[in-house]
Amino acid sequence: MRSLPPSRERLRLLKTIAETLNEASDINRAIHTVLSHIVHSLGLQTSWIFRYDPNRLFFVEMGAIGLPPALACHDAQPLKSGWCECQDRFIRGRLHTAVNIVRCSRLRDAVGDTEGLVFHASVPLRSETKALGILNVASGGKKPFSEETLSLLRTIGYQAAVALDRSTLLLEHSRYAQRLRALAVLANQLIALLDTDEIFSAACQQLVEILGYDAIGIFHRQSPTKPFVAKMVQETPQEQGYSYDQVLTVPQKPESERMLLANSVSGFWQDIPQTPYRIRVESRQNRATHPLDQDLLVTAAWHIAAALENVRAYRKSRENAQQQIKQLVASALHDSVNQRLFSAQLLTRSAAVTWQTEHNNPQIDEFLQRIRTQLAQSQAEMRRLIGTLRPPAAKEWIAQLKEDLSHWELSTGIYFQLNLPEELPNHWDQDALYILKGIIDESVHNALKHGDAHIISLTLSYDADSLTLIVQDDGKGFDPEHTKAGYGSQTTWERTAFLGGEISLETRMGRGTRVRVVVPLRTFARNTNIDQMRLQ
Repeated sequence: MRSLPPSRERLRLLKTIAETLNEASDINRAIHTVLSHIVHSLGLQTSWIFRYDPNRLFFVEMGAIGLPPALACHDAQPLKSGWCECQDRFIRGRLHTAVNIVRCSRLRDAVGDTEGLVFHASVPLRSETKALGILNVASGGKKPFSEETLSLLRTIGYQAAVALDRSTLLLEHSRYAQRLRALAVLANQLIALLDTDEIFSAACQQLVEILGYDAIGIFHRQSPTKPFVAKMVQETPQEQGYSYDQVLTVPQKPESERMLLANSVSGFWQDIPQTPYRIRVESRQNRATHPLDQDLLVTAAWHIAAALENVRAYRKSRENAQQQIKQLVASALHDSVNQRLFSAQLLTRSAAVTWQTEHNNPQIDEFLQRIRTQLAQSQAEMRRLIGTLRPPAAKEWIAQLKEDLSHWELSTGIYFQLNLPEELPNHWDQDALYILKGIIDESVHNALKHGDAHIISLTLSYDADSLTLIVQDDGKGFDPEHTKAGYGSQTTWERTAFLGGEISLETRMGRGTRVRVVVPLRTFARNTNIDQMRLQ
């Protein structure tokens, strides 16, 4: 080994190392540069650094310079596997300062040319109370490193420890922020699903990838026959970047705690708030959980809870809508069909009485014409109500709408100007389309009943974001400031609000009425992730 450089050169070395570490954006590249300076300035043969992960009790090799063939072969696998005396001392708290390892167990067990290396100096890298890693240096010959050299190595080790501590914190927070962003994307995906099984399945699959565990499952606490509702298991253990053996053999979890993996050695639970479900995480590695991981899983649990609440609210709204449909059908039967049939019945009696006394009375033809009109209107209303109870598929919706409007024309003499697409996408939600059809029916009914309209223009269009409906008539209009909204108009507003849309109304006395409804497209495409489609 070459003699220790003069004080000026030592100061220059320490200054160069400090600048390299302080200015580094890539800690691994900086470590490689530092090792080169150490080897060159101190006349050493080789040097390498291990970084230590205290959470998992693992080391990872960060850089090496001048390894002998026995350690450099097979991508430095002899350096990256097994255990050695310096690591054992470090873990057990017996490596407090730079020391000479007289007989290196790694060099002793290496197969091949060690270039005469038999011992090395080990320098613990520590920052305050944190154990961060080990710096090893070696040179040929049998003379150990002097105390003066070890002192210089301690100073270098302190500089490296500070840089490692800083880079570790930055790496942890960077990974934490990256995973939070991934969880935010997951939240958007889950909230678009309206089936609980799909939510559980998607959550397990994505969380394994986002959090990097070997297995994740969701369990129902009160279902002993089917304890888990979804799970995702990585058949191949994920690469964590740590390839060293552990100090102690870690036993597997008891069988009762190995719920997802047969060889699980670590795991923990996280309740999903306000639900009877729990998330189970398991790993084949010891101490696989980082302290920040629990926070991330709590965040994920709240995202799942929000998605489940969204499903519950959606189902409740459907139940309310179905109940409202029943009430509307009953009201329509009473107010329209029943009244028209009763009127037709009275007209039939009047025609019969008149015919008995005067066979040629022209009133008989008038009665018969009015009866035909009442029956045609009742038939049209019944068709509409039947369509309410059995809404057409989205692909047939436009055709059914045109047919219904044609019956309006036949029974009332109204004329429709239509601007409609040929058909709607088949995956659109039938319930939402049914509510939209109710808005159209109510708008047409108001134009006929209150506006005395002769022509109604109906326009329906949609783009990537929204669907727009415009119903405009040539009726007598009204003064909105002095006209109280009726039951039908109120229902139209409620239906629009239920779809998450907005409605605007323009009218003037003698100038007709224009109703414009705009609804978010995601309301209709419930089974399609519109946000994701837009990103693509």
